[in-house]
Amino acid sequence: MTTKGRLATILIALTFFGCKGPLQTSAASAGEGASGVAPGDGASGQSSTVGGTRIEYITDPTMNNMRVMPVQIPASWRFRGVLVPKGPCTDTSEVFRATSPDGRSFVEVMPRMGFVWGNLYAGSRNPGGCLPFDKQVSALEFVKYMTTVLQVEFLQEQPVPGYSGPAPYPGGMWTTARATVRFKNGSLNMMGSVQAGLFCSQYHPAGNQAAPNGGRGYAGQQNARPGPEGGHCDAVVTYITAPENQFAEVIKIWSGPGMGRHKELDDWVAIYSQRYANEVQARTNAFLNESNNAFAARQQMYKDQAAVQQQAHNQFLQTMQEGTDRSMANAARIANSNHTMASDMVDYSLDRRTLMDTNTGVIYKTGNQVTPGTSQVQVHGDGTQY
Repeated sequence: MTTKGRLATILIALTFFGCKGPLQTSAASAGEGASGVAPGDGASGQSSTVGGTRIEYITDPTMNNMRVMPVQIPASWRFRGVLVPKGPCTDTSEVFRATSPDGRSFVEVMPRMGFVWGNLYAGSRNPGGCLPFDKQVSALEFVKYMTTVLQVEFLQEQPVPGYSGPAPYPGGMWTTARATVRFKNGSLNMMGSVQAGLFCSQYHPAGNQAAPNGGRGYAGQQNARPGPEGGHCDAVVTYITAPENQFAEVIKIWSGPGMGRHKELDDWVAIYSQRYANEVQARTNAFLNESNNAFAARQQMYKDQAAVQQQAHNQFLQTMQEGTDRSMANAARIANSNHTMASDMVDYSLDRRTLMDTNTGVIYKTGNQVTPGTSQVQVHGDGTQY
């Protein structure tokens, strides 16, 4: 797997399988508090204080900055949040970074990352939008992968509070893992916590339905279907880092009741789901109209030009193919442009930048306050140079 493939997919924002019905509200990210927060009124608003903490909101710029998700942070910390659109391999991401007053510590929930695997996707995998895995991996394996992306040293696995093991969800399986890491920020010794929540679905030849637990049912019942043909995994990564002498205190603060992300607000979920349903219906109607028009044109052609039927049919197919090729090429250009803009937007929103080591070709993220080495150059989030 290439280093460009590793980081270019982290910020790409339409999920590979599309949204299956109404968007479900997600539980608080692993490692974040799960206590309730009073829902907002669905409109953009100011933060509110809760004891020594305050509530900030991630908002949706496509819905007049409607509140999407509350995030509880220490009252004195700075907050940046952004909603990242769906990508080729991921669903919508609620991303944020909270930074301590001295700027040395931060807590960040990264954009979702995803990958597909198995024979089912052999002809449709998109290396530019998915992580370069060719099999299902465990949450701990994914955490170790992230340490190479972040260029930090893996120290040891840590227990995840409140997590007792793999949890079956409708359509798949949820697992999570956490590890402590360390690195240097200039001369400053830093510690970190990298936690990944991994949701994986397996798809089988018999109806392409998910079968977690290695082919067994959700209640442990034997499942007679053959082994999976492939699957899809979606990951949410939480990264906490602080100077070594402050790390334990930062972890203690962020382990308090209610800290971190909470459920998406019902008002936003309802409008988002309805908008998606309308888009699907519009695409379906356009497809049916296009098909009906094409059929009528072919029928008329058969009546009027029976003698040249085959020739006209071949010309029609050629015209359609050329149009498809142009459309696909244009879509690819637009996707590349949108990915670059989305990547740069997230970097700007989270007060960071993307650098490439010209000696090794390694691409990584760092804060704007960090001075890069002489061999580092700033690049777009997709790896292309400025």
